[in-house]
Amino acid sequence: MNGTRAWNGNNLGLLCMSEAESLGYARSEKEVALMKRISKDDQLAMEELIGLWKLPLFRFFLRSLNHHQDSEDLTQRVFIRVYRSSARYVPKAKFSTWIFTVARNLLIDEIKKRQRRPQIVSDEHIENRNSMDSGNLQEWNEVLLRRLDAIPENQKTALLLRVQRELSYKEIAEVMKTTESSVKTWIHRARLDLKSSLSSTDKTS
Repeated sequence: MNGTRAWNGNNLGLLCMSEAESLGYARSEKEVALMKRISKDDQLAMEELIGLWKLPLFRFFLRSLNHHQDSEDLTQRVFIRVYRSSARYVPKAKFSTWIFTVARNLLIDEIKKRQRRPQIVSDEHIENRNSMDSGNLQEWNEVLLRRLDAIPENQKTALLLRVQRELSYKEIAEVMKTTESSVKTWIHRARLDLKSSLSSTDKTS
């Protein structure tokens, strides 16, 4: 599914949650078994877990930070924490809930670090802009990334976990240490903001 179209208009964030949940629990059992092997220093199990989660985590960080290198670094740091905590890991919730809790803690630390240092436009951003294709689709992508940068971290994280990872409201509340009601409010506000931005872009194109 095209990333931008999943966010656009009336179809914003409307995904088949029941199908995702049924697949999620089956995968969670596999990941719990991998964590047991990792706790015994099984490198093949670690490589398999990285293969399962590297891309989802990278996409989460990239949507949150809009910076390729930082997203790669944070993804690697998640797996370092996973490895170090494997012996203490207890499957109290779905594995996806647990690993995105780790990811969000690292994300918050990175955001705080960014607030303490000046932001610099990197060569990477310049190269990306020079290689962009023209057209409404690319313009929507740019608007989406700008608006994601502008909305509060809690709204952005809640929305990404719901749309990108298809987590339930309850699971997102567990990741973000809050109530389901707060999660629903944050996602609603984020969707309204993004819909408004995309609608304005559509009218002016």
